[in-house]
Amino acid sequence: MKIAGAWVFSPILAGLFALILFRFYGRIINSIKSLGRIEFLYKWLAVLGGSYMAFNFGANEVANATGLLVGAGFFSPKTAGMFGALSLALGSLTFSYAVMYTVGKKITSLGPISAFSAQFGSAIAVSLANMFGLPVSSSQAIVGGVVGVGLAAGRGVEKKVIWEIAFGWIATPTVSIALALGIFKLFQFSGLI
Repeated sequence: MKIAGAWVFSPILAGLFALILFRFYGRIINSIKSLGRIEFLYKWLAVLGGSYMAFNFGANEVANATGLLVGAGFFSPKTAGMFGALSLALGSLTFSYAVMYTVGKKITSLGPISAFSAQFGSAIAVSLANMFGLPVSSSQAIVGGVVGVGLAAGRGVEKKVIWEIAFGWIATPTVSIALALGIFKLFQFSGLI
C-alpha cells in the first residue's frame, strides 16, 4: 500500500513543487535586467535540474531494476549498480527519443524556467521517496512536474496525451503482473522450478 500510495502521490508532489519553483524562479528572472545573466542562469539551471533528476533516476529507477539481481543473489549491490548504469546508458542512446519527445514537447510547451522547475520539482519528489526507501517512477514524477508547470504558466496541457500516459501507468504494472505470472507458471510446468 505504501508503494501504491507513493506512485499516486509522487507525480502530484512533483507537480506542486514544480509549480512553486516556477513561480519563485519566474520572479527572480523577471527582476534581472542583464540578458547575459539571464542566459547564464537559464543554462546552469537547466544543467542543474537535469543532473538532479538523472541522479534520482539512478538512485531509484536503476535500483528498482537491479534490486532483483541483488535479491536473487546474482550480483552485489555495487556490481548490480554498474550493470544498471551501463544498461541505462545503452537505453538512453537507443530507444529514449520517443519518450523524450512526449515529455518535452507533447504535454505542454516548455521554456527554460518551466523545464528547470519541472525537472527540479520532480527530483525533489523522487528524493523524498528515496529517503523512505520507496520505489517510485521518475517518469511519473517528471510528467507530474511538466503538468504542474503547464498549469502554472497558463499554457494548459494536452489532455489526450495525459490520458494516454495515465492509461500506460495502469496498464504497465497490470501487464507486467500477468506476464511474470505466466512466465513463472511456464517454468513451473516445464519442471525448471
